[in-house]
Amino acid sequence: MRACKNIRAVSFDCGRTLYYEVEEDYVVFHRVLQRLGYKFELTEVQKALDSARLWWNLVKAKTGEVWNEDSWARLLQRMASNLAIQNPDFIAMRLRDCWLSEAEFRAYEDAVPTLSELRNAGFKLIAISNVSSGKNLKTYMRKAGILDYFDAIIASGDIGYEKPHPEIFKTASKVSNIPLDCILHVGDKYEEDYLGACNAGLKALLIDRKGTHKDKQCPKISKLTELISLLQTKQTLNP
Repeated sequence: MRACKNIRAVSFDCGRTLYYEVEEDYVVFHRVLQRLGYKFELTEVQKALDSARLWWNLVKAKTGEVWNEDSWARLLQRMASNLAIQNPDFIAMRLRDCWLSEAEFRAYEDAVPTLSELRNAGFKLIAISNVSSGKNLKTYMRKAGILDYFDAIIASGDIGYEKPHPEIFKTASKVSNIPLDCILHVGDKYEEDYLGACNAGLKALLIDRKGTHKDKQCPKISKLTELISLLQTKQTLNP
């Protein structure tokens, strides 16, 4: 068992841990395409995006490519091609820019109170996310109203490694100048967040808001605010 008494920093996954997207991506894309003069049904856009994501998953499985800005552009080009749009490269750029502007990110109710209390208690806060770039991640976090709480932002697309690869967690240690075993990572995905962090040498917790991971034998919380009492009482965590 590892005690929490040595924790000096808390790293967080972002999407579905700290915030969520208010609308599905295809809904935003459909609205943008309508504004550009296209008359697709919502289900057509959804199908085109799903097909493009399936294509990307096959590419990733074959090549091991990490999701980044170029990957995102190619996926949107694929989606535009699936809709038989002429000049898909140009439309893909418009979709990307408009989506980034229009997509709404909302923090969970327990996020800001938890981040504020952790920061006031002297913990360093680190964001670790499998996203295309740190620039985009900062945009998402700013929209959710949580960016200013963080000391470091780590995006997989910038460093070339995705969770659960140990290197992305080691990067958190390097940029914060805090040893791996003094960082507690919190995320909603068992393999990417919990196992990835543990295998890299961090302590870890799984946030399970809806009780979907009851079968997983690991430390869990259902609300972020539970972190406060856990750290204050110096409870223990499984390695």
